[in-house]
Amino acid sequence: LFQILRITMEKIIPVKMYNNAFIKKSKIFLDNKNKSGIYKWINNINGNTYIGSGLNLTKRIGDYFNESELKRNPRPIHAALLKHGHDNFTLEILEYCKPDELIKREQYYLDLMKPEYNILKNAYSLLGFKHSDETITRLKLKSISEEHKKILSSAHLGKEVSQEIRDKLSLATTNYKKNNPLSPEALANIKAKTTEREGKKVRILNIKTNETLDFSTLTEAGEYLGIKRQAIRNAINRGSIVKQQYRIFWAIIIFSLIYSAIVMCIRDRL
Repeated sequence: LFQILRITMEKIIPVKMYNNAFIKKSKIFLDNKNKSGIYKWINNINGNTYIGSGLNLTKRIGDYFNESELKRNPRPIHAALLKHGHDNFTLEILEYCKPDELIKREQYYLDLMKPEYNILKNAYSLLGFKHSDETITRLKLKSISEEHKKILSSAHLGKEVSQEIRDKLSLATTNYKKNNPLSPEALANIKAKTTEREGKKVRILNIKTNETLDFSTLTEAGEYLGIKRQAIRNAINRGSIVKQQYRIFWAIIIFSLIYSAIVMCIRDRL
């Protein structure tokens, strides 16, 4: 019991504090660029707070300074910022942490501080109920959560999905890929399917050396020349020369032309 009381009463010392978020906006962005961590908004008028996390704190916090973003996503913290102004808010960076620790650390502060502006009391839930550690891990690895359902629902309702949810889904997807790497066989199968989907083979002719190279897809040809696949397609359709030395054809067209030429020669000799 004593240990619980000690933790509850423990004073949290933030790594960064900005007493007037409006005046210190530039410093906030500069200090937190490309850093992931947990942040806290404090209303200097009534003391109410909000806890959040971000993979890129500068980008995440920047959303709170975007008036159209605040109006588009009506949430308690957004309404409070619009009503009282950023000059009446203090922003704290509670801690910097690794991306894969964000959910755990955000949940820690949510449980400890019980912020008034947070509608959801769980870092990885949109339902307001508490997940076990096992459930949270499963959600992260499989990217199956109520947040995904929220995004699908928002797509149908025409609502904007918040950057915070996007960041968490991005993190979940990254963790899933890291913990479930594709086998060489799977990668080969994906490549084969891509080739099948993209269809025709591509031939590149170097008009200066008369050398030719064949590629299975537009993408491969584009990577060879250092241009986008659409540029390859455009060059084929327009018959244009790329980089002043390459002509590009559908390989099947080349074969057809050769076949036609052979047939014509045979006919001329008959």
